[in-house]
Amino acid sequence: MLNDRQTYRLRAPASGRETIAAVEPDGVYVDRVTGEELEPVTRTLPLAPSESALLRTPENLRLCSRCEQLIGLDVSDCPYCGKRQLPLGQPA
Repeated sequence: MLNDRQTYRLRAPASGRETIAAVEPDGVYVDRVTGEELEPVTRTLPLAPSESALLRTPENLRLCSRCEQLIGLDVSDCPYCGKRQLPLGQPA
């Protein structure tokens, strides 16, 4: 069974608050705390259609080159130690 729903990272422009949600094309999404309209920033992995609905699957993870924590392929800076990651395919 394939998951056909794509999830997006949504951001409120003024406050910078973010959330992750499955988005409908005609939907309007509002931050329940600030009341700001949320705008789609990027799609999250795995891209739909996918066999998984999990935001992070083993195929979508890599090790941080400094702290060796698992982080997403689409993450530029490690959320654990803050180190900027090299582009995929470049040797460490």
